[in-house]
Amino acid sequence: MQFKDSRIPPKQEVRPFFQPILSLQSQEIIGYETLGRRVREGQVESLGPFFKDPDIAEEEHLLIDRYLRERAIERIASVDDESSLFINLKPSWIYRTYKRTGVLPTIELLRKYQINPARIVIEVTEEEFTGKLQELTQIVELYRQFGCTIAIDDVGSGFSNFDRIASLQPKILKIDLNILKKSVIHAGYKALMQSFSILAAQMGASLLVEGVETKQELHSALQVGARYVQGFLFSKAEPDFQNKAVFKAMLKEEMNIFGQSEFQRYSRILAIHQSLDALIHDAVRIATPEDADHVIENMINNVPDNCIRMYICVGDGYQVSSNYTRKEEAWSKDESYRGANWTWRPYFISNILMMNLQEQGILSQAYTDLDTSHQIQTYSCALGEGYYLFLDLVI
Repeated sequence: MQFKDSRIPPKQEVRPFFQPILSLQSQEIIGYETLGRRVREGQVESLGPFFKDPDIAEEEHLLIDRYLRERAIERIASVDDESSLFINLKPSWIYRTYKRTGVLPTIELLRKYQINPARIVIEVTEEEFTGKLQELTQIVELYRQFGCTIAIDDVGSGFSNFDRIASLQPKILKIDLNILKKSVIHAGYKALMQSFSILAAQMGASLLVEGVETKQELHSALQVGARYVQGFLFSKAEPDFQNKAVFKAMLKEEMNIFGQSEFQRYSRILAIHQSLDALIHDAVRIATPEDADHVIENMINNVPDNCIRMYICVGDGYQVSSNYTRKEEAWSKDESYRGANWTWRPYFISNILMMNLQEQGILSQAYTDLDTSHQIQTYSCALGEGYYLFLDLVI
C-alpha cells in the first residue's frame, strides 16, 4: 500500500538498522539496539522525525513500528550466536494496546520466530505517561515473566521518573547521553552520573551508557561503573550485524589506559593515607573533650596541602572540637560547630565501626562537599578511646 502523505514512508522503504552494544566485561558486542531507517533513492534517513511528528496518527506510527520490529526479530532469529536485541517500546503504546486487545504483539512475534526470550531486551522509553503506573507495571511484568529483560531508556531525560524505575525494577538502566557529555566538564552532572551508578548497584541493575562518541567519554563511562556502552565511538546503526570482536582491541587498549590512570590515582591516595597514618601515630592522644582543639592545633601544620577541614567527634556523632577550615593558606577556627551531630551523614556510623575493627585510619568514598562544592574524601581515624579525628581532603 502506498501512503498518500509523503511524511509517512511506505513499508518497502523502511527497514531496521542495528547499533551495537558492547560489554566492557568481555569487550565484545553482546547485542544491538534496533533503530528504524527510511531508505529512498540510495539515501538513509532516520525515522525519528516521523515517530515524533504529533500530526501523524498513532495508528500510522504503530503500523510502521510493528513492521520494523518484526523485521528486526526475523533478522536476530537468523543469527547463530546469542546476540541480544534491544527493542524500544513506548509506555503509552504498551499500555493502550494491552488494555484494548489483551495481547502483547512482541511476545507473539517471539513465539512466531521461536526466539529465546532471554535474548530480548525491552527498553521502556522515557516519555510523558498519563496512565496508571500500577497497571503499566503489571503489563511490563508479563514481558519479564515470559523471559525478556527489562531496561529503562534515557534515564535522566525530561520525563525521568524515579517512581517508574522503582516500580518496573529494570535490569538495565540506560543513561541519557546528554548527562554523560555534561559530566565530563561539570561537577554537578558528574555527581548525577555517579548517583545513577549507585542506584543501579542498589537495584541489582547494570548501567548502559549510550552516546559514547569519544575516548574521554568512554573513560567517563568506566569511571561511573558502566557495564555496557554504545555510541559512534564504535559504530553508528548499520543494516547488518558485525563481528562481535571487531572493537575488542581498541576497548582493551583504552581500558588498559584507564586502569593505569586509576592505579596511579589510587596510589597517590594511598600515599596520602599512609602519611596521615604516620602523622596520627605520633599525635597526642585525647583524654577529655577539652583536649580536642589542642590536639588539632599541634598537628595542623603537618597535614597535607589538600586538607581543607579538621574536626574531632566522639563515637555517638557529636563534635567535641571546633571546626578548623583552610582557605588558601590560612586556617580559621569556628567554635560554633561544637555539639553538632554528624550521624546523619551516610558514611559516619560505618566509618566508626570500620575504624574500631581495623584499628587504623580509613578513607571515605568521594563526594561533593556541601560548603565548598569540591570533590573530597574524608580521612578518619581513632584518637584515644572513643575519639575520632576527621580530615576533609580535596581530590
